[in-house]
Amino acid sequence: MKAEFFLQQIKNDFPQIKWKKYRVLTHGFDHIIIVLDEKIIFRFPKDKEYKAEFENEIQLLHYLKKKVNVGIPEYNYISKDKSIAGYDMVRGRELTASQFRRLSASEKDTIIKQLAEFISTLHATPKSIITKYNVRSENQEINYKNLVRDVKKILFPRLRKQDIQAIKEYFSELKDALGHKYSNALTHNDLTGAHILWDSKNKQVNIIDFSDRAFGDPAIDFSGLFEYGTKFTEKVFKLYSGKKDEQMLKRSQLYFKRIPLSIMKNSLQGRPVNFEQGYKKFKKVFKV
Repeated sequence: MKAEFFLQQIKNDFPQIKWKKYRVLTHGFDHIIIVLDEKIIFRFPKDKEYKAEFENEIQLLHYLKKKVNVGIPEYNYISKDKSIAGYDMVRGRELTASQFRRLSASEKDTIIKQLAEFISTLHATPKSIITKYNVRSENQEINYKNLVRDVKKILFPRLRKQDIQAIKEYFSELKDALGHKYSNALTHNDLTGAHILWDSKNKQVNIIDFSDRAFGDPAIDFSGLFEYGTKFTEKVFKLYSGKKDEQMLKRSQLYFKRIPLSIMKNSLQGRPVNFEQGYKKFKKVFKV
């Protein structure tokens, strides 16, 4: 659909909102994003599944807004049919690995403390809230089986022998790690640099995009932090006050290694990601 279609929806549902410029972001898996004057963000679910989940996400964020120490989206513009919603833009730039490296030691320490507190608070969310807002459960063993199946079928024919051997060894390690017991928690489930914003002016971490939220392995919320380095992740984990198990950080690191495999696989399945970027990341992470 063309941008005009979505802009007209905003005009119809929110006639009080005026704008001069807009941007359309279509690279997300589940939503189309419209940015108005770099001030207001509207999200449009791409399919019925996400449309049904959208209202629950909005209500959960209303609950979390009162609990967490970081800035998160607060939807102030919600259409009557709950099909589209918008919020005042959350401050900050995406905390890419290159941007992170340019920060001062004190800024990095601030980020460590704020992330540790945010993840701890998120994971402490009561089961009654998780049930109330229909947060889906995620089974990492099922994810593992699906990943092995898809990678063997889709990726192996395109990879070198040494790549395939490295992936097979990784699968064995991941399978072993998933054999250890752990307690599930409410997770952001996509806590990567694309969704971690750093507001340098206010020295504040802000978190966006809770569309992948799940009741699952809490280790997943540390996996994206490895992009900033192992020591950084270990420091966040040390300050984390949630329930820990002996294999938690290990599983987190293995989930991080899963990211480039998912990127390559998704690109070959027609998703809006780049195979070459995924392969470049794969060679770096797997050291092949």
